[in-house]
Amino acid sequence: MHFLYREILSIKHKSPLSTIYIGGGTPSILDPKQIKEIIDLFKENYGIDYGAEITMEVDPASFNQDDLYGFINAGINRFSLGVQSFNNQILQKSGRRHVREDAEKSCLWLKRVYDSRLIKSWSLDLIQNLPLSGFKEWQDDLKKTITFSPPHISIYDLIIENGTVFKKLVNLGKLKLPIDEEAFINSESTHLILKSSGYSRYEISNYCLPRHQSRHNRVYWSGLGWWSFGQGSTSSPWGEKLTRPRVSKEYKEWVIRQYEFNLDSSLINKDFVYKEIDEKIMLGLRLKEGIDIQKVFKEQNWENKKFESNLSKLLEKWERFIESGLLVRKGNRFFLSNPKGMELSNQILISMFKWWDEIN
Repeated sequence: MHFLYREILSIKHKSPLSTIYIGGGTPSILDPKQIKEIIDLFKENYGIDYGAEITMEVDPASFNQDDLYGFINAGINRFSLGVQSFNNQILQKSGRRHVREDAEKSCLWLKRVYDSRLIKSWSLDLIQNLPLSGFKEWQDDLKKTITFSPPHISIYDLIIENGTVFKKLVNLGKLKLPIDEEAFINSESTHLILKSSGYSRYEISNYCLPRHQSRHNRVYWSGLGWWSFGQGSTSSPWGEKLTRPRVSKEYKEWVIRQYEFNLDSSLINKDFVYKEIDEKIMLGLRLKEGIDIQKVFKEQNWENKKFESNLSKLLEKWERFIESGLLVRKGNRFFLSNPKGMELSNQILISMFKWWDEIN
């Protein structure tokens, strides 16, 4: 915590914060006093806007009712609960530390404090296409989720990364995952069930009741600037990214340098230009309202000839997706059709990344 505090204090170009997100694993292992110290540090050194959204991720395995009220008193007004599934077999196979009962109790506590207006909102997070999660199991998880009426629901796909236990088990044939066709059917049913329950899909992986979009995540998806603190985290306050060292010793050495000598150039206040245009397009397309491509291009300050050439090449890549109905164009704005375009977005994004490689 000492080095995290020093890093937060090292920034010289501070400005008031409209959202704060305490996440990256299991922050609920911190006690309410430590959470209050972090929020107070931002309040005293950056300032926090009136009505700011202050979210904290909580894990059903390290979360109790006493701490919940402590976190609220510390200043948290929105929670994101990592349920993943309500099925004990699926949770065990996925290596989760909590069981169904832990998840249900956590949901009831959050529903109670939300209904009592002690918090502004809360989110329930699920992962689809987990091991052992077939069509019936996924339907059961969705139906159980809806009984708690969370104002916000995040639904993520399982990502099998190299070097993980999951990857080894898949390679050995010991881990059965839903095939692509089953996964697509799951996603389509998700859209229909949540829509009929009053939820709107405002981003590929996120659904909410009216007025409950995640303000913090929208900043990221819109390509605006953000601060991030802590080991392995990535900041982009002025359009250029910086990832902190992931190894503890290296992170501590980096913090000392930042605090005592000089800031990394990416953290110094200058004219904001989002450097990674391919990422900005990808993030914008994830949103329900999509992205204004001409506006993004103009922000790059390309000369007219380069502007027209790059735009023409991208539209060539996207023509077949517009014709098939996966991608919709209205003037200069492009967005994914819902649900089909959102479910098959990878095809569109891969074509865009190829375009980016070619023009560079």
